[in-house]
Amino acid sequence: MANTDRRDAGTAALAISVPTAIGLAWALLKGQKAGDLILPEEVIQLLMAMAATSEETKATVQSILDALQPANGGGIQAWPSNANSITALRVAIAPAAGVQLPAIYIPGGMTLAIKAYALNAAWLWVGASLAEAANVNQAFPLMPNEVVTYQVENADQIYVSAMTPAGVPTAGCFVCLTVEQRKGGV
Repeated sequence: MANTDRRDAGTAALAISVPTAIGLAWALLKGQKAGDLILPEEVIQLLMAMAATSEETKATVQSILDALQPANGGGIQAWPSNANSITALRVAIAPAAGVQLPAIYIPGGMTLAIKAYALNAAWLWVGASLAEAANVNQAFPLMPNEVVTYQVENADQIYVSAMTPAGVPTAGCFVCLTVEQRKGGV
């Protein structure tokens, strides 16, 4: 058989379904002489059932994906849409009490970045309450210029205090916040 004939035969074989190919292979194997390798009929039937199930599953998944396609043909997006704005601000930390961060909504899929101001004289301590933020054994420490991110619903769920690593409250410290936003309901 010439090379072009083999390629044509290979192309034709690719055009048939998996169950049909297994069925054709079974038919060819059944015609071989005794002593040649022959797969048991049960194995071939099992392979055909698996292939048919695979084809059915593929068709079912495709029909689900087709049904989920938006009317505009845009396709399915598995990540949040891009933001069209940001919120960024700097907040002074009260030395003895710490502060609750201001109310800033964080859209789904976006993260709030909390950065210790680069010129801070002390570390910032981040917690889920004022008591946690004031306790160096419970709070998350941020040295000047360090950043931590959280995926919370609102920045006001986080509290920050400014202290030395030994827990001495320090004045003149700031926390910088930024989060992506989607303005106008987009």
